[in-house]
Amino acid sequence: MAWLGAAVLFLMLCALLNLLLPNPPPSRWRRRVQRLTAQAHGRFRRRPIPLPDPFDTLRLQTRLGTLSTKIRRVESTPHVYAKAHRLMALEAAYDDLLDEACRLAGVPDPDAKQPEEKRWQEEQELASRGWSW
Repeated sequence: MAWLGAAVLFLMLCALLNLLLPNPPPSRWRRRVQRLTAQAHGRFRRRPIPLPDPFDTLRLQTRLGTLSTKIRRVESTPHVYAKAHRLMALEAAYDDLLDEACRLAGVPDPDAKQPEEKRWQEEQELASRGWSW
């Protein structure tokens, strides 16, 4: 009879534990299916395209303005040491900033062959979109 009391006590403790503990973990098969569906959902769902930060645009415009000022200053000064080298470096940096600004504004890449033509087309496209520097 003692064993019957022990069995009843064991079953009551198991029932109490079942009420207190959360649901049992899912089986391996169910976990695998859940993981695969989560991966498929993450792969095929559309991600929202983030809007550009207006402060990035402002920073880029001020950098373009300072570079264009430096280019004008080097061009207007008659006696500058390594003037051609400085102009090439400043114009390369200016072109890189223009490319970044065009990407940020959504301007398509111009089909110009000469760098001066490309620079002029990019400046015109950015100006038509309201950019100023």
